[in-house]
Amino acid sequence: MPYKSSAEEGSKAGLRGDVGHFGAVTVERCTLYRPAEKGMETVRLSGPEFPETTFRGKRRSGQPSLFKAELTLAGRNAELRFNPRALRKEDRALRIAYEGREYIYSAEGLGKAKVLEREGLRVTMEPGQYIPQAGTARTGTATDSADVVDLAIAIVMEEVDTDVLTLGGAALSSPFALMQHFSDRAE
Repeated sequence: MPYKSSAEEGSKAGLRGDVGHFGAVTVERCTLYRPAEKGMETVRLSGPEFPETTFRGKRRSGQPSLFKAELTLAGRNAELRFNPRALRKEDRALRIAYEGREYIYSAEGLGKAKVLEREGLRVTMEPGQYIPQAGTARTGTATDSADVVDLAIAIVMEEVDTDVLTLGGAALSSPFALMQHFSDRAE
């Protein structure tokens, strides 16, 4: 379920819920722009059974994006590969390598399900009911072989701007990409 905290609590937004027998999980990001972060944004996932997971990327629409992205689980970095110029959906997918696991993360379309896959595993996160002043709830399904690492990656990505994984999203993102290119050259 989506949530937003008040300014007194630190102006955070994200998702909270229970993930079956894995228990409670929280994914949150700061909603305020922080100039000291130089255009980067961070999302953190935490829960008693889950590895501390962070995703960091260029800020876009108040969320981190796939540009200059970093994914860390339990203090260890994952390798991320993404081709923003690809035309086919399969080629636009985000590839994630972590501790010998090779994942493919893709979107079925703008505003549609997102899928994390590796051999023998599929985790699908779909948009659910819209909750006024909070956002859209998510519903997830996973194969029986899913563990906390698989679920942590799939769930943290729900608070990341992944519109560029679809060709339509990439077209809508082009003005942002151009501004980002000039911004990066100025640094």
